[in-house]
Amino acid sequence: MRSTKKRRVIKISLSVFCGIGVLSLIALSVAVFLILPPTSSPTSSQEVVNFEVPVGSTSQTIAKQLVKENLIRSEYAFRLIVKQRGTGKRLRAGTYTLQRNMALWHIVDEFEKGQVNLVSWTVPEGLTVSDIAELWETTGYGTAEAFREAARAEHLLKQFGLEDKSVEGYLFPNTYKFAKGTTAEQTVEMMLKEFRQRWTEIFDAEARNLGLTQHEVVTLASVIEKEAQVKSERPRIASVFHNRLKKKWRLQADPTVLYALGNPKRLLTKTDLKVDSPYNTYRHRGLPPGPIANPGIDSIRAALRPEETAYFYFVAIGEGKHHFSKTLSEHNRMIRQIRRASK
Repeated sequence: MRSTKKRRVIKISLSVFCGIGVLSLIALSVAVFLILPPTSSPTSSQEVVNFEVPVGSTSQTIAKQLVKENLIRSEYAFRLIVKQRGTGKRLRAGTYTLQRNMALWHIVDEFEKGQVNLVSWTVPEGLTVSDIAELWETTGYGTAEAFREAARAEHLLKQFGLEDKSVEGYLFPNTYKFAKGTTAEQTVEMMLKEFRQRWTEIFDAEARNLGLTQHEVVTLASVIEKEAQVKSERPRIASVFHNRLKKKWRLQADPTVLYALGNPKRLLTKTDLKVDSPYNTYRHRGLPPGPIANPGIDSIRAALRPEETAYFYFVAIGEGKHHFSKTLSEHNRMIRQIRRASK
């Protein structure tokens, strides 16, 4: 009987202790809110402040930075409100536009909305993955190596059903808007999703009618993208390649050789045309094993909807334009004319 009474006394004591603890916490919270009202701001200034929340920030680190930048009075009050409202797990990285006279509640509201300032990033058509990685670094969003690594991420290749060991060809050229602090992997995924959205069921049907897979269409589109400089010429250039593929001829596309060589910034030599690579379409028949760049929608459409022509050759004649020929003799005659004119 005595032991039972003791246990009851202990339980009561613990309950009282816990109750005192909770009351103390509430009392402390009330004291903080009375001394430092959350509806008040440290200053009446209407100055606009761009407040950055780095990736991986906790409510504690954000609170410390808010105090440091004189945007709130109390780190504890901020953390208490965030905890009470369950905002902590929804704090989104990025840059927020705040005002110095904002009340604490208002600042937390802004974090809950997640309305961060977005940055723009434009990826032109025809860049390789390596080019895009360099662009990622030069625009200050991260390192080129981090982007290249993200482009090789196995789970992304698997997620998007890509045949190659890279996302080459499937990073859709566009202007993207995202929060500052977005990772290279998140950006690669965003670009892959954009490609998936742009590739419609109609494209699937058109590819089947041509006897091509999606991968083959994108590969051909990438070659067209690198060859064409004038938008109106894309379907005609596509017709040359389709005509050659039907005849089982070599494509003899210079950009594929440049890709095999690592895209040097110089003209090709006769020795270059002998390079032993599956991407060398002067040595190997048919399409290269994969895309040589990331084509835009116009080149993809051209690959699927080529002009109906009898052309098998083309040569650059200046200002991004080409002369198209049906026969080799006509093609060679045009080359001689261009050489004489250049002299």
